[in-house]
Amino acid sequence: MRRDCNVETIEQFLTDESNDFYAEGVAEIVYPECEDDVAEILAAATAAGTPVTVSGGGTGLAGGRCATHGGIVLAMDHMREPESFDAERVSIEHLGIECSVALDRAGRLARCPAAITLEALDGLLAPELLFPASPTEMTAMLGGAVACNASGARSFTWGKVNEWVEGLRVVLPDGDRLALRRGEVMADGRDFAVTTESGRELEFSAPSYDMPEVKNAAGLCAADGMDLVDLFVGCEGILGVVTEVLARVTDRPEFASDISFFDTDDGALVQVDALRRARDEGLPVISLEYFDHNSLRFMQDQPHVDPGHRSAVFCELDVSDPDALDGLEAVFEESQPAADWFADTERDMREQRALRHSLPEGVNTYLRQRGSHKLCTDFATPAETFPEMLAAYRAAGDRFEAMADRDGMFWVLFAHIGDYHLHMDFFIDTDEEFEAALVEYAGLAELAVSLGGTVTAEHGVGKKRMPVNGARVPYLELMYGREGLAEIATVKRALDPALILNLGNMVPRELL
Repeated sequence: MRRDCNVETIEQFLTDESNDFYAEGVAEIVYPECEDDVAEILAAATAAGTPVTVSGGGTGLAGGRCATHGGIVLAMDHMREPESFDAERVSIEHLGIECSVALDRAGRLARCPAAITLEALDGLLAPELLFPASPTEMTAMLGGAVACNASGARSFTWGKVNEWVEGLRVVLPDGDRLALRRGEVMADGRDFAVTTESGRELEFSAPSYDMPEVKNAAGLCAADGMDLVDLFVGCEGILGVVTEVLARVTDRPEFASDISFFDTDDGALVQVDALRRARDEGLPVISLEYFDHNSLRFMQDQPHVDPGHRSAVFCELDVSDPDALDGLEAVFEESQPAADWFADTERDMREQRALRHSLPEGVNTYLRQRGSHKLCTDFATPAETFPEMLAAYRAAGDRFEAMADRDGMFWVLFAHIGDYHLHMDFFIDTDEEFEAALVEYAGLAELAVSLGGTVTAEHGVGKKRMPVNGARVPYLELMYGREGLAEIATVKRALDPALILNLGNMVPRELL
């Protein structure tokens, strides 16, 4: 393994893509190359009481990889091969780095290292196979996506990452290990009993709270009779370090995509509803995304985008069976888009992907030019309450714009409307604007929970805090209360009694 105490190296790990969290007191960056290295590092840290924070690709938006309690950073970059090759070895070079997986084509299983990026995994599986639960950020590492139970637009059809994880190898904070296979360790009610690889018996219970029935990545998974795999998927690294993922893969469909543009804000919503009904009748819609008028302003230099367009819908389709597309014409007749762009060639689909990515790229360029930053929501609600949530987004944006009272842009609303899951980005120029945006954010989060939704559908909780009644409270408290935080802390203490691993994620250190 390699250790690096260079100040310039450490600085690269002090924040994530949110730029809202900054680490302090980091002594060194440690790069394990195999599971034994991870176990050695964690065992030594537990013995010394040294905090350890795990870092994946740095693509997170909730501060999960930011070592705000100092100590060492465990950088997973060099974990590029699975621990064993019990199937065909398949390798790919991605960004100058070779990664390998053990691929069981007949069984549709891939044994993957933690550091393989989703983009590299996709390229390695093509053209026959697909890991369908890929989040939007394809430069993320698979281990990080598992730790956050990430997802993206395709969760509309294929669900979140946990639904495609068949097994894990996990190093516990004291250096002991678990080899988990789905179906082998199930909860009795919510009580678990598991034997580590060293022969130690562990007993603990999942939290008692109820999780919302929406796309959700908030808190430890908790359900009666649940699989232990699902407790570690989405635990944000507070219970152990995932070193290997046994991922289920599927046949890769033949993709096509479509973007429709509308002259009104709500024109896109008519098409969304029409596409949902058509999907129920057999139209093979894979993903479904929405862009508001502010979002389209960041896409003006892309093909087919007109300054008069006020909203847009992007969808992916499986065109393996051309006859299955018969219902698409009826969708267009009902929704009457101002313009439509159907892509069924690789060139056109590549251009459409460029159009989608021009939004975050345009936003980030805009913010860099102004020296500004953003605050991004991540709520999802049930179908029946989504109209109320959508109205609240728009009202919050209008209030923030009126408060800021300046030139420029103020917010965008976009993303995964298939799961009733939109992102609202507030653009912040001043400390005063940040506080105002945070109040709006907290109000929207509380509304999402009251409507049966979640405070985070895919980004995770990380180290976020929100203003409630004049105090900054842990973000997860808005969903599960202090009692829920206490139950998560109990699980952590059972697996990490020295309290060294990923401190501050989900539950602040002072509540452990």
